Amino acid sequence: MKDPNEFEMPYDLHSEMSEQELVEIHIGDVNLPTGRIIASDPFFVDSQRPFSRTVEPDKYPVYIYMAEIDKLHHRIAYAKVKFRPEEATKWILALTDDLTEEELGSLEPDEFYGFPVESGLAAFMDEETSSQFIDKMDVFEEANPDADYYDEVLAEEFRLYSGKNNFSRDLGDWNDHSISNDTDNNLVMFASGWGDGYYPAYWGLNENGDTIELVIDFLISDFESDDEEDIEE
Repeated sequence: MKDPNEFEMPYDLHSEMSEQELVEIHIGDVNLPTGRIIASDPFFVDSQRPFSRTVEPDKYPVYIYMAEIDKLHHRIAYAKVKFRPEEATKWILALTDDLTEEELGSLEPDEFYGFPVESGLAAFMDEETSSQFIDKMDVFEEANPDADYYDEVLAEEFRLYSGKNNFSRDLGDWNDHSISNDTDNNLVMFASGWGDGYYPAYWGLNENGDTIELVIDFLISDFESDDEEDIEE
């Protein structure tokens, strides 16, 4: 089987982002002890594989890019992990390590592989952190069979971490969730654009092919276009 990294599917992310007025916010640093990154709905991470491309294990800054819907309403259009301070000059589709050669070769130019969101949240995390988070939620559910992890644990974290930010809703739109006091492993979570959907991620590279960043596109402009079409109809 071919290496998924050989399937470079270019995407003009710079053009997409520059067409929108966006506010950049640094929302935390994600610890990547193995360098194998997962982008996923945090509540469905057990079915999400890491990307095939890896990075040097370290802590890296995470940014979100807020799009103004109206003066009192913003949504997260993009989320990014930045690995190097230089600017990326090209972007390719980020592919998980479980895709077959047949699947990789079947994509049309306007299609993508991404990850599903069903809780209105997405997150960056390391593969090691993913396993720890699954175990943490399992322990919680066994001890609290009638409770909800978001309501009992995450809701207050989100509210305290970002609820007072001018670009966030009062309930909080992003959060840095620690696995435990015994490890630096964490999940940097954020609201997924307009909510549930299927979203792509892209590696930003320099001219030498070095990995500069990883960006999730929440397809804000696509949703806005759909809304305009519905209004016209």
